[in-house]
Amino acid sequence: MILSDCYASLENQILTAGNTLIERQWKLTHEGLFPLSLLDKRKDTEWLEPGDETAAAFAHPIVPGINADFTLSESIVENENGFAPAHLKVIIHWSSPTIDLEATIRLYPNKPVIRQSLSYRMNSIFAENATNAKPFSQAEASPLPPAAIHIPSVTQLQLDNNHNKLTLPKDFLDFIPLAPLHCKWTSVKLLDVTDTNNNLVNLEEGLLYPNEKRMVAGNFLMLHNQLTRDGIILVKEGPTPLAHLQYPGGDFQFIGKKLWLLGSGIAESDLQSNEWIHAYGTAVGVYHGEELGQNQWIHQYYQSLKVTDPARDLYIMSNTWGDRSRDGRVSEAFIRIELEHAARLGITHVQIDDGWQNGATMNSIIPGGTWGDYYSNGDQFWDVHPERFPNGFAPIVQYAQELHIELGLWFSPDSTDDFTYWEQDAATLLRLWKEHGVRYFKLDGITLRSKIGEKRFLQMMSILAELSAGSIYFNLDTTAQVRLGYLYHTAYGGLFLENRYTDRGSYYPHWTLRNLWRLCPYVPANKLQMEFLNVDRNQHMYGQDPLSPAACGIAYAFATTLFASPLAWMELSGLAQQHREPLAKLIGLYQRIKDELGLGLVLPIGQEPSGAGWTGLQCITNEKSGYLLLFREWTHQPTGAFRLWGEPGEALGAELEIVCLVRSHGQHGLEVPEGNVALLPIAGSDSYEFSLPERLSFGLYQYKKSSRI
Repeated sequence: MILSDCYASLENQILTAGNTLIERQWKLTHEGLFPLSLLDKRKDTEWLEPGDETAAAFAHPIVPGINADFTLSESIVENENGFAPAHLKVIIHWSSPTIDLEATIRLYPNKPVIRQSLSYRMNSIFAENATNAKPFSQAEASPLPPAAIHIPSVTQLQLDNNHNKLTLPKDFLDFIPLAPLHCKWTSVKLLDVTDTNNNLVNLEEGLLYPNEKRMVAGNFLMLHNQLTRDGIILVKEGPTPLAHLQYPGGDFQFIGKKLWLLGSGIAESDLQSNEWIHAYGTAVGVYHGEELGQNQWIHQYYQSLKVTDPARDLYIMSNTWGDRSRDGRVSEAFIRIELEHAARLGITHVQIDDGWQNGATMNSIIPGGTWGDYYSNGDQFWDVHPERFPNGFAPIVQYAQELHIELGLWFSPDSTDDFTYWEQDAATLLRLWKEHGVRYFKLDGITLRSKIGEKRFLQMMSILAELSAGSIYFNLDTTAQVRLGYLYHTAYGGLFLENRYTDRGSYYPHWTLRNLWRLCPYVPANKLQMEFLNVDRNQHMYGQDPLSPAACGIAYAFATTLFASPLAWMELSGLAQQHREPLAKLIGLYQRIKDELGLGLVLPIGQEPSGAGWTGLQCITNEKSGYLLLFREWTHQPTGAFRLWGEPGEALGAELEIVCLVRSHGQHGLEVPEGNVALLPIAGSDSYEFSLPERLSFGLYQYKKSSRI
């Protein structure tokens, strides 16, 4: 079966899967999959060591070896749950009296990405799911006798200069026996639980060494061939180390040039359910060039997970929780006022946080609330609060529609007994969507304790996405407890990144900008809800701090979120009048360009935000144009030098046509200089110089490569 340029075949025990950009091969036997090849087809570069039979492609200590019949099927997935693009799916089943095993390989047209996932089921009889699968021909799929191929069951590895053999990992998801030696590796470890973490990206790097055993943590691992200037990227599709179930202490392990992707997350107790249990996933891809090539590959990887729909995915939202009234002010009258202010500002989505429902959580101003176990006293917890909304939601929904605003709600799936009530939760959200058209749900209060609980939570999101044809959108809270992180099944929506409050002195605009600046190479900026607050509140908490929210002003605070998914984390009705006009102008500008921003590649430029330098973001919309968002922080330096992203050598000597779309002037003023500016690099460099007249100011520019280049 072929989808566009994607293909898969099985011949003489060799399973081949790929497209015009990338190809992998494995030996397929009763004993499992064994990696043979990882080919960069554009460069005809082989990344795997020929004939390396050290290990299979995956293993788990509960299933130390496979000796089972297998079948192989393939299907074309047109639009998975309304989010994923069309792709080719290949499934291999191994079935024995004690264990069923399933490996799934996914291929995407014109993308150098191959994704893999594993599922285990103990003590069940394998049943082929042929609903959407077309089997290979009988000649291809027939299992070969075990004697036809011998793969040794190796559990130890001898290093060249070490007489002590090293034990190989026992729980791994992929095995990459690398061919090239002269490679630099970089691991990218992302952290969530942002209520207590504000340094969210951690890098570690090194060189391959034949006699070194090393374990590293991370969601991404880049391997860059120092001689060819090309590389591969490995992805651990799982949560961050803070939420990883059965965490082995790292995600990647080197033994010399041999590399394993570690940690399925599956415990023996998970498999006692006789259900299919899904391991964390992996992906591999090839890229060319330097750091920009890595960033472009990551962008393509996310496009494989989710198709960006501007009408659904690109928006500006408000949520009143940032002003810390909690549920104390939530009522029909209050929400009507918030909707009116949102409409005047140009905000398109208003989300009612905790407090709309009949039941009280532990976050409520009402004592005695619960955090989970919402169904122990019946099914009334998630009814609309009868006193706060005596007329139900219908009048509020209708008023929001009249103002051209989408209404969203906060919701806490019940984590009790590993999400045993997931079907009731799904029914509640489905009812709110069908009856009131609510499709934006902030999911909070989630604690994943096992793979069984994780499976049920994911089933809840999956069935809602399927029944709504991708209309229902989840804002997945990453602030606390044990969550999915940045890379694990987050295609169902976006990420509510952080709770920051002026009440606690935990909000600084440059901290928000720094987290976006650091994360955007590894997580699409439009996927991240980044907050801006009412900068006038709690000024006494900051004293004379020159970087305080009040010193920055509302325009500057909003600008830090402009390239992300902006979140007005405040009661809009409490915003001072002097802030409304500049904020409305900036929101209007965002609405005009948000589709380009959302579909572009956002990358950091300048210095890392510190509050005292020149920093910014670049959004590459195509090869010739894009946007620049530049900040002069609390620095006396009137100009800043920025090296822009482009192909190697491209920017050197290139002339840019620059249009300033808006520039801040003081705390409350905005200006739009007239005309275009031709900008040349600083003499003898490939950097461009920009000026802003005041400290704590910003400028938004549109650039285009000059036709004279």
